[in-house]
Amino acid sequence: MDAIISADETLFFWINGLALKVPTLDWLMELLGDDYFIVAIMALILLGLWFSFRSAARREINQRAVLCAVAAVGLAAIIIHLLMVYGPDRLRPYDAYPDLVNLLTYKRIDPSFPSESAAVSFAFATGVSLTKRGRLAAAMFLMAVLVCFARVYIGVHYPLDILAGVAIGILASLAAFGILRLIEPLPIRFIGFMRKLYLA
Repeated sequence: MDAIISADETLFFWINGLALKVPTLDWLMELLGDDYFIVAIMALILLGLWFSFRSAARREINQRAVLCAVAAVGLAAIIIHLLMVYGPDRLRPYDAYPDLVNLLTYKRIDPSFPSESAAVSFAFATGVSLTKRGRLAAAMFLMAVLVCFARVYIGVHYPLDILAGVAIGILASLAAFGILRLIEPLPIRFIGFMRKLYLA
């Protein structure tokens, strides 16, 4: 275990060591690593997906993808909360090594492990991809990967925190997809109800 932690910290310092060398890259990584920026973009993508396409069949596929992604994010949030309460209380890199970390953002007070941003972004991307494959799903995965890299770059997470978050996001998506299939026809009835209210 000590060897894993050591390798994790070594990789962290290699990535974080890239900071404070190119101001434009620092600005971009700080933007991508923000708690809300990419998540807000993904939420807007889901909103557009929910209302896109005039074809009822294509629209239903999109709306099922949105339901899966939203359910996945909800499950991921629950898992993250449980791990933060009952899991390992790992210090953030800047708390563990205050004089060595290039911190490009404000300090968080919650534990470093696991990464909530990684979990949520991968829950969004995986949730959509399980129902709707293609360029949009690929673009969302790219955004999720950029978030993960940026979170290490700006000094708020170790790579293992990120990997744990990614695993949680993917597993939550698979669970949400399975649950939605298990409770059929409730999802389609929900979509039908929203259409009656002109909200789908």
